Formats: sequence, structure tokens, C-alpha cells
Amino acid sequence: MKKTLLPLLVGLVLAACGQKNEETDKVPTSNADSSSSYLTDSVRLMNPEDELTLNGTVTFDQDNVVRVFPLVSGNVEKTTASLGAYVQKGQDLALIRSGDISTYTNDYQSDKSDLEVAQQQLKNVSAQYKSGFASETDFLTAKNNVKKAQDELSKSANILRIYGGSTAGTGQPYFSVKAPISGYIVEKNVNTGQDLRADNQDPLYTISSLQQIWVMANVYEQDIPEIKQGQPVDLQVLAYPDKTFRGVISNVSSVLDEQARVLKVRIVLDNKDGLLKPDMFATIHVHLPNTSAGKGGESLAVPQKAVVFDRDHYYVIVQTGKDKYEVREVNVMKNTTRFAFVKGGNLKPGDTVVTEGSLLVYNDLTD
Repeated sequence: MKKTLLPLLVGLVLAACGQKNEETDKVPTSNADSSSSYLTDSVRLMNPEDELTLNGTVTFDQDNVVRVFPLVSGNVEKTTASLGAYVQKGQDLALIRSGDISTYTNDYQSDKSDLEVAQQQLKNVSAQYKSGFASETDFLTAKNNVKKAQDELSKSANILRIYGGSTAGTGQPYFSVKAPISGYIVEKNVNTGQDLRADNQDPLYTISSLQQIWVMANVYEQDIPEIKQGQPVDLQVLAYPDKTFRGVISNVSSVLDEQARVLKVRIVLDNKDGLLKPDMFATIHVHLPNTSAGKGGESLAVPQKAVVFDRDHYYVIVQTGKDKYEVREVNVMKNTTRFAFVKGGNLKPGDTVVTEGSLLVYNDLTD
């Protein structure tokens, strides 16, 4: 009985080993329920795009910016707004102790006294005119003097109000710099203790809303023929390497930068979330018309995130059924910022490939 069982057990073990070897020789597949953890996209037929890569810098929108200049000369007592801060319209930015304000206050007080004198003189002449001791000419002259004094006082009062002075006679010789619009302080050229002149050519502050920003890109001479206004671009910055900002070229300069010998192009982007900051370094990918587009120019394209590179080979993860995935090797013919153009892998348009999480699925299937 024991001799009969031994060959039978050995045969079962060998059969199991053979079955295991046969399964490992197949293309790696998985039937794990992973659909909730990964994102997928479709294989598509597209004309490959040519790209031109440019370097550039983020800057504020020059068409939507306000530069604040000092209206008076004097000494900066304090500054209340720092670079990068968000300020509301009318908010105090700096306080300047100014002799100009004292002059405007004195002018107002002098004009106020002149008006009082003219009014009293008119009162006296009017009484004399009614009693027959003053001529009509004297009365009209006194009346005109009051009108002139009123005009001078109104003028000096308006000047004093423009410069932030008080008409109550108790104002101090201070000028308050206020924000003309709401936005971010993108430039600051003033510090406490600094002496200012009214003809200063540098703004104290530059304020921009940053709801829309500019990207100024550099185009070298050999690439100028490829650049056209209205071309779509993809833009990336170091702060957000996995995020792509999309826009179009809105302006192409007509002259080269004298020092850098490059042509400047402007890209306008919405920035309502405030992610892009002035002076960020940017990499711009310009989408150029493909010369081979048209009949026979289309190729299979998969999203860049669907491609896995391992040991000098490229792979994609194809969803073959509900919760079933398969690794297929492909040849990458061309890469762009969004798509990889491939052949091989028994792919066809409409096939579903894993994008987000493709590397994790690949590791699960190949371990």
C-alpha cells in the first residue's frame, strides 16, 4: 500500500510545479480590484506635434498695474506695507513727514484770513453805501474782493485735501501714502528714514492684482521663424513640476533684446488661484504645426503618465476587462509634454491604459 502511494504523491507535486511554471511564462496580468485606485485614459490616433522649448520668467501684468509715486518731498516716518503683502484700496502704505504739507496748510490759513478781511470790508462798505458815504464802485470792488478771496480759499483747501492735510487748523505736517487699488505689493522702493523728493522717478510701491500674469519667454534667432502670435503653449514652473499651465502667445516683439540677443514673446495666463508668482522661472513648450500631418501622418498616442520605463524598455498597462490589467511593451517614437507616440504592444485606438498609478500597477504585475 505504501509503495503505491509514493509514486502518486511525487506525480502530484511535479504536476503542480509544471502548472506554476506554465503560469509564470504568460504575460503578467492582474484581476485585482484596483479600478478605484487608478485613473485611466484611452489610446488615440493623433498627428504627432512638433515642440519648441523656451525659457522664460513670470512677471506681473503690465496693463493691470499701478505705480505709487510720492506727491510730496520729506522724510519717511514709517512704512506699513511689505513686499508681497495684499493691500486693500485706501489702505495706508507709508507716512511721510513733509514740509510741503506745512506750506499748503499755511497757504490755506492765509487765504482763510484774507477772506475774513474781505468779508468785513464788504460789510463796512455796504453800510456806507446805504448811507450815501460810499460810491457804487467802492461797493462793487469790495464785493469782487470777497469773490476772489473765496476762490483762493477753495483752491488752497482742495490742494490741502489732495495731500491729506486738514482744514481744521489742527493737522500735522504728515502725508499718508494710500493704496489706489486692491492688490499685491510686487515692488517696494521705500524704507523708514528715507528722504524723498517730489520729483523722484522711482515709484514707492508697485501694486498688481495678479489675477492675470505675464510670462516673458526668450526666442533665439534660429527659432524666430517658428514663432507666431496665437500659438498654444504648455508652461511649467519648478514650484509645481506636476502641474501644466496652458495659454497662447499673445504678443511677439518686433525687436531683439540688445544684450541677450533674443526675441521676447509674451504669454498671458489667468492666475486666479495665485499659484504663479513674479520672477518664477518657467519652461514653455510651444506647439508647432506638424509638417507630416494629414494622410498617413497619424500615430497611436497615449498620455505621458501611462508610459513606464524599466530596464531600457517602455511599457503601458492595458485594462483588458473589469479589474483585469496587462503589461505590454511598446516602442516610443516621439515624446511631447502631454503624449507619447508609440507603436507595438498590440494596441489599437480606444484601448484603455492606466495613467495615474501606472508604475504601482506595473510593480504589482511584474514582482
